[in-house]
Amino acid sequence: MAPPQKSAKMQGFMPVQEDTRRALDAAERAALRAGELIMQGWRVGTEVARKGRFDLLTKYDLESENLIREALSREFPGHRIVGEEGADTGEGELVWFVDPIDGTTNYAHGHFFFAVSIALYRGREGLVGLVHAPALGVTWKAAKGMGAFRNGKPCSVSNRDQLEEAVCATGFPYDRWSNGDRNLAELGLFLQRARGIRRCGSAAVDLCLVADGTYDIYWEKSLNAWDLCAGALIVKEAGGRLSTYEGEEADPRSGKLVASNGVLHHAAVRTIGEARHNLTSD
Repeated sequence: MAPPQKSAKMQGFMPVQEDTRRALDAAERAALRAGELIMQGWRVGTEVARKGRFDLLTKYDLESENLIREALSREFPGHRIVGEEGADTGEGELVWFVDPIDGTTNYAHGHFFFAVSIALYRGREGLVGLVHAPALGVTWKAAKGMGAFRNGKPCSVSNRDQLEEAVCATGFPYDRWSNGDRNLAELGLFLQRARGIRRCGSAAVDLCLVADGTYDIYWEKSLNAWDLCAGALIVKEAGGRLSTYEGEEADPRSGKLVASNGVLHHAAVRTIGEARHNLTSD
């Protein structure tokens, strides 16, 4: 069978639905292959290097990203690729954001919560999002206007409407030993108001758990585009809502996000605002 023709629209303009589906399929193939690769190094005493005081790096981060870059570059030579571990490549308005192992600390310690995260964006508009958590055996994916899926089955956000019934997720900055804005005020207020708080160490997985109704709210800042872009689109396509801490339209590339089931979004933003007001007032 002859390979599919590459549409001119996928080379630098808004993809049509057929092209978007092809991009999602390509991202999934690359993520599954990367997942097989990184599982070879999980829980076997892989050597770990430091990028910062708490920020870790393994050879599987590098090898996984190289695999994904090669696959996407071969399939979409006209696209730009921005990854966590390597230099930006390509040019144009269609940009792939790649995190080869979101949750490297978890991975290095043998924890199950880590994932390959791949997203395609045009400006601030998400087109494709794919998060593959190989140790969990779960793949979440979405494409603009096509809905969200968990292991091939449609998924959607929860319908819980009371903050006291909500399970929320968050994370903390790598420079938390020196950064006064370290999310502790927000955490303290959510602990008082919500049913539970989880900190699992992978923003991509946290967002997907909002998308499939496990969590009701997620908030975090001081991240990177490759941490958030895939999961943010999956939340949106699952019927959830995204915003800044101030409740304005979110740009996941900014590294700062509130995600929710939509019903609880105002309560989430209000709680964050109160906590941050108290922080600046002290």
